[in-house]
Amino acid sequence: MSVPAPTRPLIPRQAPGGLPLLGHAVAMQRRRLDLLEEVQRLDAGLVALRLGPQRMLMATDHQLVRELLVQRADDFGPSPQYRLMEQVTGQGLLLSEGAFHRRQRRLIRPAFRHARVRHYAELMTDLTRTWTEGLRDGQVLSLDEEFGNLASSIVVRSLFTQGITEQDAASVVEAMTDVMAWVGARGSDPLPFLAKLPTRVNRRFAHGSRTLHTLVDTVIAHRRGLDAEAPDDVLTWLLATTDAETGERMSDGQVHDEVMTLLTAGTETTSRTLAWCLYLLARHPEAEERLHAEVDAVLAGRAAGFDDLPHLPYTRRVLTETLRLYPSGYLLSRASVRDTTLGAYAVPSATTILFSPYSLHRDPRLFPQPDHFRPDRWLPDHTTEVTPDAYLPFGLGQHGCLGEGFAWTEMTIALATLAARWRLRPLSAQT
Repeated sequence: MSVPAPTRPLIPRQAPGGLPLLGHAVAMQRRRLDLLEEVQRLDAGLVALRLGPQRMLMATDHQLVRELLVQRADDFGPSPQYRLMEQVTGQGLLLSEGAFHRRQRRLIRPAFRHARVRHYAELMTDLTRTWTEGLRDGQVLSLDEEFGNLASSIVVRSLFTQGITEQDAASVVEAMTDVMAWVGARGSDPLPFLAKLPTRVNRRFAHGSRTLHTLVDTVIAHRRGLDAEAPDDVLTWLLATTDAETGERMSDGQVHDEVMTLLTAGTETTSRTLAWCLYLLARHPEAEERLHAEVDAVLAGRAAGFDDLPHLPYTRRVLTETLRLYPSGYLLSRASVRDTTLGAYAVPSATTILFSPYSLHRDPRLFPQPDHFRPDRWLPDHTTEVTPDAYLPFGLGQHGCLGEGFAWTEMTIALATLAARWRLRPLSAQT
């Protein structure tokens, strides 16, 4: 009787081009996006990279990424790089794990249901209308700054409709600018030692972070002592919601961490996506014309509201395609908490697994003509032009973004309202 030989686990392919001692650290720092696409093109499932003394694996197969985030989610936790974010979010949804994380998702999820997002949309419309009404013909705008301020204002006012002065709100928006600059530079950086250097970004982050932590604690304390009826905002929900299984509420410290998580997550995706969207529209006038035609027909110059969203399908496709080309989380990571497997690969405990929505979204096997900005690839009958399972702008599984519906609503309202009143032009034809 013959017995099948045991199947040996696959060995990750070594990424080419590493330097002695430094490995791929220099390339990761100086030309990161090019390196990610080069690794993606190897078509090797898992690829090994070395960043100085650290050995990491990068998943280039979207099915392995789904396995990492969904089927084997309990075998992986925050990577050492993500642990840097504890300085911002503490043990909020971004970093909490296991049963505690699942409990927190249960408690927070209802705050972002359809009816609640409709309520927040009124704030989005009002704030975006005020912003667009303040613009002037010929004005030069820094889109990163403009959309960063708008997104910060929206999330701050959704979280705190009372208990925060206009001056406090302005200080939060200013502090968020410095915190998000650090998040973009350091928060998912595979070289975590850079967060310890006395750079300008790190120093400004420290000041902005202190400002935010202090103000959030002050608002929570004020809200706890409020005798009048609590305002209808996210903070009220976080303070009042009760675990149906235990009857417990969140502690003030946990509410603080979840507020900081929402502030961070609610700013970065929308502001960056909107800025990239205007950049892409400036380079593709035919898409810009179609966007304006749709917005003019639906809005006729007024601000967009929640009920307009189903009537703005091209606007939604423009944003969808923008997130494909420029996902805000371009490089993400998890770390194995025990010896496990991923596909046919053995993954030892404490191994960091990288994956890049940016390089997955630009893989021609998954998205034909990946460098082309083509919003209509997302039409329902264009199924051969996209691989939905490989589209990951908001993550997947138990760590997928709870505020995805909030973000889509905000981005669509902001883009449509801006397009209803203004056409933006780059300063240079080479922009």
